[in-house]
Amino acid sequence: MITIDWKERLDKDTLDYLENKLPNKDYDFDIIFNAYPERVNGKIPSEVITYVSRTLVSKMGKTHVKYLPFYRHLWFKKGEVGRNGFITMMSRLLPKKPELYMPLFEEAMESGTPSDLSPLLERVFLPLLRKKPDEYLPIVFKWDANPNPEIPKATVNLLIKLMRREADSVDGIVAHYVNQWLKPLEESQINHITLMKALYKIDLDKYMQVWKEHGHLRDPETVEILCASVIDWDAQIEEFVQTWTLSGNARVKKAAMTAQRTLQKRKKKVKS
Repeated sequence: MITIDWKERLDKDTLDYLENKLPNKDYDFDIIFNAYPERVNGKIPSEVITYVSRTLVSKMGKTHVKYLPFYRHLWFKKGEVGRNGFITMMSRLLPKKPELYMPLFEEAMESGTPSDLSPLLERVFLPLLRKKPDEYLPIVFKWDANPNPEIPKATVNLLIKLMRREADSVDGIVAHYVNQWLKPLEESQINHITLMKALYKIDLDKYMQVWKEHGHLRDPETVEILCASVIDWDAQIEEFVQTWTLSGNARVKKAAMTAQRTLQKRKKKVKS
């Protein structure tokens, strides 16, 4: 918890930075809070960085559009502190002017580590998806084809969070992924499995609907995804899987045999 005295000092130092240093391209914004006395694991508390970043954006007003090089410097040159500040600022700025800030946001995504991507997407983009899904879901779906495997993975995790919070989003998200099953997915197949496992927990009826619509197929990609998503026993799923175990296709048979073992274990627990 930041004390009132320290908030007043941070407000004063933020204004001084904005008026006297930022216009001169001094991008070391940590000068605002380096004197803060408390540390968490040897670092400035994240709530202090968040507070200063929000204050900066608030005091910038409409001049925020002038400082793209500053935001970029935070992400690429200022380490963890800068990235925390960038995320907080983008969460306020991107909704105001997406046409200006989306390229920078996606540039940050491309360079981010897995530990960077999760807070970047959750704190900046999840609120946008919840507020304007029709506008922002198509953007997220495009990330699915990104050659950097960490981005499609992070994208699926973002969409799972959206499904948990917004039930109306489930049908569209599931349709987007299921429509890809008849083409080779290669290393991205695991993301589809992750989505289906999450769907089981979020919306069991929708999960079963996918099985009913696709359980009669013999396509290896579809079979592998469905079989790998099996979490619990169900009589209808067991029937589909049993048929696949008799397939002459090696991929289909292997996936089905694995799923069958899972079903048998779960069935024993149900019966006991």
